[in-house]
Amino acid sequence: MTQDLPRRIIVGLSGSLESFTALHRAVAEARRCGAEVLAVLAVPPTAHTPEQVVAERQLGERLLSSLLEDAFGAAAPPGVRFSAVSLLGGAGPVLTGVADREGDLLVVGAPRRRLRFPGTSTARHCAARATCPVLVVPLPFAAAVPAGPQTTATL
Repeated sequence: MTQDLPRRIIVGLSGSLESFTALHRAVAEARRCGAEVLAVLAVPPTAHTPEQVVAERQLGERLLSSLLEDAFGAAAPPGVRFSAVSLLGGAGPVLTGVADREGDLLVVGAPRRRLRFPGTSTARHCAARATCPVLVVPLPFAAAVPAGPQTTATL
């Protein structure tokens, strides 16, 4: 039975509410089954020179540090083996490229409903192309429902 449990949980991190929800779910799953967590930030490349590539990698590392501090404070989440990496590339291809081992589980946030570009989400890409199981984590209901206009009754 333990061979069916993931040994490594890869989670996509972008700074969105969806990715923070996925990150916390990945940590909870890792605590439950004793897996390690690898948080991955994909930075779309725009560089054309080696100096620009170095600058983009450094920017990705700084952004990753900031996102992890927002998620967990100054320390890594307690009770799990945790690491993080920033890689250049599109989110879907980067995540499916990293989650390539037997025993991996890929965790991503569910996309919000989009009317303009349906079917272009990272979650869809990963679910269609990953070679390991993919867990798509929805937002909690309260966070998923946009706040409507406030109405107040006047007497």
